[in-house]
Amino acid sequence: MLSPRKTPFEYIKQSVENEGYLPTELIARLPKHWRRIGTVGIIELHTSLWPWKEKIGQNYLSGISELSTIMQKVGVTTTTIRTPGYEVLAGNPDTVTLHKELGCKFWIDALRLTFSTGNHAERQRLIKITTEGEQIIDMFACVGNLSVPISVHHPTVEVKGVEINSYAYSFLEKNIQVNHLKERYQPIFGDNQTHTPINWADRVLMGYFELTPRQLEVALQALKQDQGGIVHTHGLTTARQPFNWRQTIEKLILEKFPYFQLKDTKQRVIKSIAPGVHHFVDDIHIIRKN
Repeated sequence: MLSPRKTPFEYIKQSVENEGYLPTELIARLPKHWRRIGTVGIIELHTSLWPWKEKIGQNYLSGISELSTIMQKVGVTTTTIRTPGYEVLAGNPDTVTLHKELGCKFWIDALRLTFSTGNHAERQRLIKITTEGEQIIDMFACVGNLSVPISVHHPTVEVKGVEINSYAYSFLEKNIQVNHLKERYQPIFGDNQTHTPINWADRVLMGYFELTPRQLEVALQALKQDQGGIVHTHGLTTARQPFNWRQTIEKLILEKFPYFQLKDTKQRVIKSIAPGVHHFVDDIHIIRKN
């Protein structure tokens, strides 16, 4: 009788045990799950495993099919150009890859640019709630992470994506081309505080954790003055420190947008970032005041 086929993790664990370099008591700390962006695999190693990280990376590269590179997460995404905290452990040091998701193609440098596979459900949700004919501004477009899927699945929707990072912008242009979106997706290179169109959008995407009141003001300026629209803000929250932008939005409307009023806000958890810390999105519905 044939023995059951090993899972990739069982194969990796067996390989590490056979090679004998890792102390037995640390075997249980090998990560059972990993993320995948195109042909790049991303693992998170406990710090106790770091002395053997390159060897462990090689075992994961051998054990997971169709991967060319293994990286590990060593820090958080930083700065306004959203540089992820990764390092290459094994395989090809060239981390430019083609990632396919939701019928879309994303060219991306997985080491140097952020693309969270954990946001898959949010990308699906945005596709579902968008209606044909909308005009959408993505103020933090990166490579089109949130807005390219909307454009692919809604041929009558117009999108303008603003990106400040020249390296990310080059991939955004490429992704617009490979997904055949040139007629309905306009990339805009520059700072969203100065380059975001005014009085144009039905929906504004703000996929960035460290938003400022000034950027929220720009988002409200971007909405159509005669009807308002929806602004999607992202952030981090904990059970002890719940957070949303409601008070800031209300203050901005009172001081600078007397023709608007806040209809409602809805908060949704997208994923867990760390124990007790969650990535959330607020759907902020702004309407024209009667």
